[in-house]
Amino acid sequence: MPGQPDRIEQFKADIADLKISDPSSARDELATRAGLAGLGIGVLLPIVAYALSNSTTNALAQRDALVVALLGVSCAVAGGAIYLKGALAGFLRFWLLRELHERRAQTDRVVERLPGGD
Repeated sequence: MPGQPDRIEQFKADIADLKISDPSSARDELATRAGLAGLGIGVLLPIVAYALSNSTTNALAQRDALVVALLGVSCAVAGGAIYLKGALAGFLRFWLLRELHERRAQTDRVVERLPGGD
């Protein structure tokens, strides 16, 4: 495909012309790291709760361990959602920008083919 490098260079030039600042990339990276931390904590807390529940026959202590385990599961679910948000944000931002560029190029081609189009 000989036309591909020209299209890619045109796309890069168009992105540079838009002069879009990306202040949220640091927040997306922070969300990704926080999500991974939440997933790690969410895996460790149920293991700790299991060890706590097996170390005693006291029903109250076992219920406390059950609460710790549920906190771990909820932390893992929330961490997974935050990680997914952070990981997909950059990809979706680029995808949307590419889609807008392609639609603009398609509109320009249609306008050129219309009678009286410049």
